Amino acid sequence: MLNKKSEIVIVNDKLYHLGIKKSDLAENIFIVGDPARAIRVSLEFDQIDCEISNREYLTFTGSYQGMPVSVIGTGIGTDNVEIALVEAYIAHEFDLESGERQNNCKPLTIIRLGTSGGIQSDVTPGSIAISSYALGLDSTGIYYEQPAEDQVVKKIEVESSKILNSAISEKSRFKGKITPYASKASSKVTKALINQAKLQGVEFATGITVSSPGFYGPSSRYIEGLNNTLEDIKGSLSTLNIDGLKVHNMEMESSLLFHLCSQLDYHAGTICTIISGPDDSDSIIDYEAAIGSTIKIGLNALKELNGA
Repeated sequence: MLNKKSEIVIVNDKLYHLGIKKSDLAENIFIVGDPARAIRVSLEFDQIDCEISNREYLTFTGSYQGMPVSVIGTGIGTDNVEIALVEAYIAHEFDLESGERQNNCKPLTIIRLGTSGGIQSDVTPGSIAISSYALGLDSTGIYYEQPAEDQVVKKIEVESSKILNSAISEKSRFKGKITPYASKASSKVTKALINQAKLQGVEFATGITVSSPGFYGPSSRYIEGLNNTLEDIKGSLSTLNIDGLKVHNMEMESSLLFHLCSQLDYHAGTICTIISGPDDSDSIIDYEAAIGSTIKIGLNALKELNGA
C-alpha cells in the first residue's frame, strides 16, 4: 500500500463524476441533496464564476461578501455524497495531471444544508435541526476505517444497535443484523451554526441526526404490499438517550459526511429544515420558504468560521 498510486479517474481533464477541474471548487463548500436547492443557494452568491452540470451533480462556485464559496447538488444518499466528497478532496489536494497528492493543503469546510423529518414528539415542522452527531443506518461509512471520535460515538453505536434489533420480530431473518455506525460533526462548525441560528432568532434544536439509506422502508413508511422489517424506526430511535443527547431528526446524508471528513481532518457540519413531524411523515411542508433561513444561517456560519 505504501507505493500504491491513487486511482483517480479523469475524463477530458475533469474529474469523472463532478465534471470539475482543480480550480473549480472553493475551500468553503455547501452540499445539498436536491440539485434544485443548489440553484437556490447559488442565488445568494454575489457572483458566480462557474456552473458545472455532470451526471446528477450540479456545482456552482462564486463568492459571497468577498468569501469564495461553492455549492454541490449531490443527489440523494450517502453513496452520492461519498463520490462528491472524494472528488472534492482530490480536486483540492491532488495534482490532476500527475495524480500526486500535494502537501500542506488547508482543510476544507463543508456544510450540508438539508431537509429532514423530525423524530421527537415535540418537534415543530419549519424549525431547524443542527447536528452534533450522526447515526448511519447506511453501510457506506464502514468502507472507510476510522476510529471513533469519542466515547459518545461508541455509546451511540452500541445503544442504537440494541434498540433497533430488539424492535425486529424474532421471526425475521434480519434479526440482529442491523449494525449502525456513528460519526461526529466538527465542533467548531456546530458551534458556528448554533451561534448564527441564535442571532437569527429561529427555533432550533441540537442533537443526533439519523441518516437512513432509503425514504420508504428504511424510514418505516408504510406502503401497502410491502413488508417493513422495522415498523417504527423513528419511534424506536426517539428513545435513544446518550447522556442527555437525543435523536432529533432523520435524513439521508450526514453520517458519511461527518465520517469521511473526520478521516480527512476537514471541518463538517449539517443544518436541516424540519419539514415533517414523527407522526405525519406523509405530510411535508412547503420548504421553499423555510429553507431560506437554513441557507442564511449556513452562509453566516461560513463567514464566522472564516473570521469575518
